Amino acid sequence: MLRIWWSVFLIPALMLLYAALARLLPMKKVYPGFRPLSARQQKFADGMLRRMLWQFALALAALAFMVMQTLRLVPISTQFFVSYGIIVLQLLAVAAMAFPIEKALRQEFGEEETMENQRVVTERACAKVNLLLAVGEKRHDGYHDLVSVMQTVGVWDELTIRAHTGGGIALICDDPNLAADETNLCYKAAVKFFTYTGVDNDGVSIDLKKTLPMQAGLGGGSADAAAVLRGLRELYDPELPDEELEAMAADLGSDVPFCVRGGTALARGRGEKLKPLPRLPECWFVLVKPPVACPTGRMYGLIDEGRFYDSGEEQAAAMTAALDRGDLTGVCAAMLNTFERVLPPDSEIFAIRDRLLGLGATGAMLSGSGSAVFAVFDREETARMAAAALRGDYPETFCGKGE
Repeated sequence: MLRIWWSVFLIPALMLLYAALARLLPMKKVYPGFRPLSARQQKFADGMLRRMLWQFALALAALAFMVMQTLRLVPISTQFFVSYGIIVLQLLAVAAMAFPIEKALRQEFGEEETMENQRVVTERACAKVNLLLAVGEKRHDGYHDLVSVMQTVGVWDELTIRAHTGGGIALICDDPNLAADETNLCYKAAVKFFTYTGVDNDGVSIDLKKTLPMQAGLGGGSADAAAVLRGLRELYDPELPDEELEAMAADLGSDVPFCVRGGTALARGRGEKLKPLPRLPECWFVLVKPPVACPTGRMYGLIDEGRFYDSGEEQAAAMTAALDRGDLTGVCAAMLNTFERVLPPDSEIFAIRDRLLGLGATGAMLSGSGSAVFAVFDREETARMAAAALRGDYPETFCGKGE
């Protein structure tokens, strides 16, 4: 008889084994339609699932034994047919376990936390360009004194941040070239937020959709980290002032405080001392990322080797005055980037800059330490035509409004 009936006892045996090992095995979803659970919900569901596994397994095994004894004298073909039917019923019983768990979760925690209306916020992580970037001498702490005017541009990554997703921090990125682990600045920003505020992390997931090119001088990583900080504030501590959010941001990177704030700002120190400036007159930007590497450390090293330092004070004063007047041409006339001084004269970056100026840009320059080039246009149509002209040679070309 065991040759026929052994398979009927396999499913109850597996259920008992799983229940015994349940504390060692992650059970992030207790049934297919359920959304990610908070740590407290998961603990409750795990305990209930373990109890049901024991109960169902013993009941199913007892039922199978009674049926086997009842049919031991009937023909073998009939026993085969009945045993297969019992296996199907056992599988249906296992699947049905999801429904009482779902009901118990709703009764225990309510509809709000268990279903789709979990707390979710979506943040844009906008690019930044340096309308002015004057690099001064290296300080005793290893950083350089900077004078910079930063500007937000309407080209962005998108981050969806979901609270209460089962404990810990989960980061997902659609760009396989970007590590989605503890080394990612978004992950570090989440850790910084919970550590700084003392808020309990009951589980948060971050879904990052990349548009901004990496290692371009457009602040993509910094903007992503700033978006995480803003999103977590909205979810967990809406009353947290900007100053505290920027204090967290300063520990993550020099550009992150500006990316928290956005707009137009004068930055000093290593970039963390910000002063808001009047909005840039309405204009459009074209951002072009060539397949050229400009490692930040190497670029600073070249500045130090040649002592190509700039104070930037004159340009900052002229740019601030132009912003006060709403004079876009005056802003562009005051643009300066010290990093351009260490590029070879035949650099592709200069060729792109000159091409953009030839297509009607009011001003064009390297952004940050590179390798992206940005251009300022006073008309949207001209900017979009220039972007289309460059995109054939440089696929990572973007057009966005100054914000």
